[in-house]
Amino acid sequence: MKPLLVPALILSVASAPAAQPPLRIGLDTQATEWIVSLEGGGQVCDRAGKPLLKLAPDEKLRIWWDSRGASDPTSEYRIQVGRPLAAGEAEALMKRLKTLGEPADRVRVPDADTWRVLTGHFPEAPKAEPLLQKLQDLGYDELWVATEPRDSQPRKGRALYAVSDRYERRALPLGGVWLRPAGELTSLQGKGRYRGKVEIFPNAQGRLTVVNTLDLETYLRGVVPKEMGAWEFPSLEALKAQAVAARTYAVANRGKRAADGFDMGDTVADQVYGGRDGEQLLTDRAIQETEGLFATYGGKPILALFMANCGGHTVDVSQVFGGDAPYLKAAPCYPAKPLTLPFTSGAPITAEAQQSWLSWELLRLAAGIVPVEWLSGDRLARPATTEDLAAPVLALQQRLGLDPAPLSRNGHLVLALARALGLHTVVEGQERPQDAAYFLPPEVPAGDRLLAAFLTRRGIVPAALWTAKEPPALRQALLALGRMWQDLDPLTPGEGALLMDRQVRRKRGGPEPLALSPRLILAEEAPDGSLRLLPKADIQVGDRLKWISAEDGSAAVLVRRLDPDGAAWDRYNPTAHWRVEYTEADLLALVRKRIKVSGIRELRAQHNEEGRVLDLALIDSQGAAHRVRGMHIRGLLGLKDNVFRFLTLGQGARRRWVFYGRGWGHGVGMCQTGAYGMALEGATFQQILSHYYPGTDLRKVD
Repeated sequence: MKPLLVPALILSVASAPAAQPPLRIGLDTQATEWIVSLEGGGQVCDRAGKPLLKLAPDEKLRIWWDSRGASDPTSEYRIQVGRPLAAGEAEALMKRLKTLGEPADRVRVPDADTWRVLTGHFPEAPKAEPLLQKLQDLGYDELWVATEPRDSQPRKGRALYAVSDRYERRALPLGGVWLRPAGELTSLQGKGRYRGKVEIFPNAQGRLTVVNTLDLETYLRGVVPKEMGAWEFPSLEALKAQAVAARTYAVANRGKRAADGFDMGDTVADQVYGGRDGEQLLTDRAIQETEGLFATYGGKPILALFMANCGGHTVDVSQVFGGDAPYLKAAPCYPAKPLTLPFTSGAPITAEAQQSWLSWELLRLAAGIVPVEWLSGDRLARPATTEDLAAPVLALQQRLGLDPAPLSRNGHLVLALARALGLHTVVEGQERPQDAAYFLPPEVPAGDRLLAAFLTRRGIVPAALWTAKEPPALRQALLALGRMWQDLDPLTPGEGALLMDRQVRRKRGGPEPLALSPRLILAEEAPDGSLRLLPKADIQVGDRLKWISAEDGSAAVLVRRLDPDGAAWDRYNPTAHWRVEYTEADLLALVRKRIKVSGIRELRAQHNEEGRVLDLALIDSQGAAHRVRGMHIRGLLGLKDNVFRFLTLGQGARRRWVFYGRGWGHGVGMCQTGAYGMALEGATFQQILSHYYPGTDLRKVD
């Protein structure tokens, strides 16, 4: 099988790349105390390395910042005016605002060469409303109340303490401490374990900043599994692509949060980092096999943006963050031609197009209890007879380890099946005549009522069957027999994704071979759960297969599941498609967190060809338009992505807004789920990176 053909990245390897300086990762800036312990014990030092006190193995120490009053707020509210702009455009906008008596400044967008223009400083969002209204009246239609870090200076007169398990308190330097374990790990209670250097020191807001300093490759061991875990995306090539992207992002964004005392945080605002507790063996391997490799453009590491799920197509960076990057252009998340593998049924299959009669119970019976030739609408529509079912009942008794008992010719055939499997023995003392009267029509004979009620209560037989004028059809009898079998011996079909080499990968498992019975029954499951038999099928790599095993372990029945999320590479994420519904009041409350409006008259969305909303106009109840673009759109509406359509139901206060969408994230750069889908179809990590970051080189950077 040929691998997916995508232009590969150019690989340039320098002979002796310089070691990257350590990274400083901010783990927290909000708490005023931490409980810590050191692997093998160790020392608490000042930040210059001078020992202050010693900790025994497993000893816990409380680091406490005596704030002596309420801490300063760490954030404030500001009004962003317009979309991100180039430097010159941002300066011009700031001058216009200054002439209006509203001084403004600019903040660089970390993920693009653009700037956000901000004005006003407010402790609470409602206090920004007068200025918001003023700017709206002056014709600024794209406004946003943004939460921004607040600048402040540390207060004097506070103290940092260490409190031992014995409640002994010792003053620590106001500059903070360095935790030095005898082993490798420092533990922060409620947070996790961390390699490298961990420091705790007071910040300007009267809280404690925790910083983990470590080398780049060790840092990646805690990042890659958090961004693209091996349990969810167990493909080495996809994980290698993520390792390169994460390494590149880290170097390109070094110092991004220098004002806070570290390079980057450990959340989705930068890259999710889980320390030692996040590490996995397969992601460790991906990092090792790409050690030192960066995606570059013009010899420099790129802004390697990525998101969970692109919704079928990525988007140009200019339409989200502003600016322009040749390697952050829109890219499809669909193969030009899906990679499929042929499968053929080894059993005679009916040619009927619609097979509404087919069920998992019938497929299970056809895997060795009844002849596969019975799986025909005409055959199953015939009246069932004792002669038909005698052999299947005997085979099922043997399979279940029951003593052989002949199928009675007296009474209702379905009740005879139940008695042959011993279900009548569980009725006495369990079922009551009152329950039978509740479940059953009065026509059911007295001697059959308790067993019939039991079968009805268990969902094995519909109540209408007991009063049918015609004898049960073979399909009805087999369906009842199959459900009795399921009740006595529940079947969980095997399940796994189809791989290129015709192996399967179970969830949270590795690749494994799937032997097929020579008499294989091939079927297909639609998104609504309905089944149909197939004489043959070209099954797309990555599709989920279900199978029922024969007694020798081979797959006697193979069912291909038509993925409800379609054929895209990014269909393996639960958010490939989604639906969100709001009441009028809920949507209005959500919008008012960002924009001051009295009500919502309508939403007008401008879509690109891939269905992504690039520009949203909210028309308020007064008829004024409020424009929102890029990242702000999904934030305003509380949606996972900008790929959506919507409809409204009802009128006035009873109106409901229903959004149908796909994807999760900003849509720029590498689609993580798409990378996994590409890898399933045979793409290498170089090909994955080339597809999502076109024109880049893969090299070791000096």
